[in-house]
Amino acid sequence: MEFALLVFGQETDWDRMTPQEREERFTANRAYGRAMTEAGVRIVYGARLARPVAAEQEERAGEGVLEVGGLWIIDVPSEEEAMSWADRMPLSDSGQVQVRRCDGPPRNREPARPPA
Repeated sequence: MEFALLVFGQETDWDRMTPQEREERFTANRAYGRAMTEAGVRIVYGARLARPVAAEQEERAGEGVLEVGGLWIIDVPSEEEAMSWADRMPLSDSGQVQVRRCDGPPRNREPARPPA
């Protein structure tokens, strides 16, 4: 089953990070993706989302305002496993992740885990 892991956080968290802290975040996210792949999770899609132009307005990018900053779509056998991966996601101080099952017609694809 496919699940979307929707990543929310304050844009101001990113704005306050130093270049080194941003690189550390990218490194943590690459390690997270590698861990999923090594565990047999099929990553359908993953992206850090660009900040929308409208987010530059004070009321959208201010303190306490959470925006969608990224997403992962993963193919795992159960919602419990998707939740487990969400719990391990590297997040900013204000970061949150929501797990949503993806509805849609079945796709022709490789199994999420190789046969034993």
